[in-house]
Amino acid sequence: MQEDKANPMKPVSDFLSRYNLVIFIIIIVGGLIAAILDLSYILRSPYSTTDSNNTTNNNITLDNATINKLNKMKVSSENTTQTLPSGRTNPFSEN
Repeated sequence: MQEDKANPMKPVSDFLSRYNLVIFIIIIVGGLIAAILDLSYILRSPYSTTDSNNTTNNNITLDNATINKLNKMKVSSENTTQTLPSGRTNPFSEN
């Protein structure tokens, strides 16, 4: 009887040691359910294409050197002949 009065947490400790696996499983399943519900809410919410925090990107310009390089690039529909060194074949050709 003296032991019970000396340790008031003994019933709680006994309960936790007896049902620790059940408590652990309940916590894990509860966490999984919360995660699934949270992801479901995120996927159901509408996607916003406007970002109110990112308004400074509207005034981005390219320098003239970059624009000239882009204009000199060829379009993929143009036929160009490539000359490779002797003994080399183009791995991207369809021949």
